[in-house]
Amino acid sequence: MTTTLAAPPETDAPPDAPPPPLKRRWPVAGVVIVAGIASLPMLMPFGLPPGPGNTGLPDAVLVLVTATTFLWAAARRVPVHWPFLVPTLLTVLAGGVAALVTGAGSLTLVKDLFVLLWCVSLASLGRDLGLLRLAMRAWVYIGTFYALVMIFGFVIGNDVLSGKQVDGERAMFTFGDANYASNWFICCFFIARAARVPERAGHRYAVCAVLLVAEVLTGSNGGALALIVAVLLGCLFRLFREGRAHHAVAVGTLAVVVGGSGVALVSIVDIQPYLDRASAASPILRDSIGRTTGESTESRGTVFATTVKMIEEQKHPWGIGAGETENAMRVNQETYVREAHNDYIAAVLERGFLGGVALIVLVYALLLRCLRIARRGALRPEYAAAVPRPELFAALVSVFLVSALFYETLHYRHGWAFFGLIAALDLFGRRDREPPEAVR
Repeated sequence: MTTTLAAPPETDAPPDAPPPPLKRRWPVAGVVIVAGIASLPMLMPFGLPPGPGNTGLPDAVLVLVTATTFLWAAARRVPVHWPFLVPTLLTVLAGGVAALVTGAGSLTLVKDLFVLLWCVSLASLGRDLGLLRLAMRAWVYIGTFYALVMIFGFVIGNDVLSGKQVDGERAMFTFGDANYASNWFICCFFIARAARVPERAGHRYAVCAVLLVAEVLTGSNGGALALIVAVLLGCLFRLFREGRAHHAVAVGTLAVVVGGSGVALVSIVDIQPYLDRASAASPILRDSIGRTTGESTESRGTVFATTVKMIEEQKHPWGIGAGETENAMRVNQETYVREAHNDYIAAVLERGFLGGVALIVLVYALLLRCLRIARRGALRPEYAAAVPRPELFAALVSVFLVSALFYETLHYRHGWAFFGLIAALDLFGRRDREPPEAVR
């Protein structure tokens, strides 16, 4: 008895037709990136105090992010890149010399190396364009969600959600510092504009509006000034990038004239009555522009004068030790004991001449990478599609540089994560570099 096999039914598809594409699932690295970015603001969640050495949830998550990065790179046999390693090592060397001389500030050196891992992880994982896109989208959407939570908490009077200061109306969310929160929301704002996330213009404008409202609620005058400067620089950078240098010169000249006129007017006219009226009209205005004169300005002036005097009275060029400004003020029995509130002064005061050199090298490296990615036609098409306006990354760097005049921003965790995005574009996205190997 023989068995006859039935012929397979005929189909319209050709025999060599490719199988239907599988739905892409988030890889482990993608999940870890999202978790890492989501953890960045969680320095004092629900009002909980920071851990030993001012550590927090982001530091614990960073261990997972770093381990995932090394495993991801090892599995694909690609190198782990260490951008900004030279200025970081110079900073650690300067702090180490100061610690040897003064016997203080050694713990901060570990933090310097630890925070670099945010940059290393995002820069290395950015070899995968999909992960780079995911990181930017996560930054924008998570940042917008946090902004909505903070705004909602502020409106209903829930201090746990808004993170409102006990002695004022400024909202801090979970950062424990309103200036820190302001810088975070500004970062989300510029990343949304640079990467055009969301893609629809109307949705993107709504996201940017939410982020700006959250920034206003922080009441950070330094953040507001940095935002204005960055928006202006972003406009100028775009004009230069599009070959309209004469328009950029005209806009820049107009901004200088208007800004100079405004400063001159403020110095001549007594604006205190107007500030008093604004402060009486709204608690938000009282704790923001209402602080441009009076106790807040005087305290910052006192800190500035004190730290400059401490630099002049230094007996050696090696600094007083990393993070030791407040302790040194307390020992000297100064009238106002605070941190330096200025990255440039803190670098020289705490780490000496070498600290100043390290800061210059870091700023130079940042600006150089921004220049290389922001030039017209500098990025490959796929990276240019992911970040259509890379010049806004350079504008965002200016936010950190301007804000560093008023508080110490160059050690922010989310700042170093953002520097990793810049490094990823510079390492893998430029046309004049070898294309990155395909990753799987």
